[in-house]
Amino acid sequence: MNIIYHELIKRDLRAALTYYDAEGGRRLGDKFFEDVEATASRVIENPRGCHFAADGLRRAALDAFPYHFLYEESVTSVCFLVLRHDKRHPSFGLRRRRPQP
Repeated sequence: MNIIYHELIKRDLRAALTYYDAEGGRRLGDKFFEDVEATASRVIENPRGCHFAADGLRRAALDAFPYHFLYEESVTSVCFLVLRHDKRHPSFGLRRRRPQP
């Protein structure tokens, strides 16, 4: 299975990590990152295990933080498009599409 991360997901992750590092210290930032990795692993193991959100994208919520991934899945790949806060505007990131090879 091919795993693809949209180039802007790095920006999404960096912004959240910066916030949690500043608010709770590096330990909280590390905990957030572990939750992100665990959620991504859960999606990769079972891409169809999460419900549809918008525009045919699936939504995978983090366990301990108010964030979620929006992703596309196919028979051969999972493409993570957005990592966004639950309170973020619902249209944030919906224009992102799978990068062309």
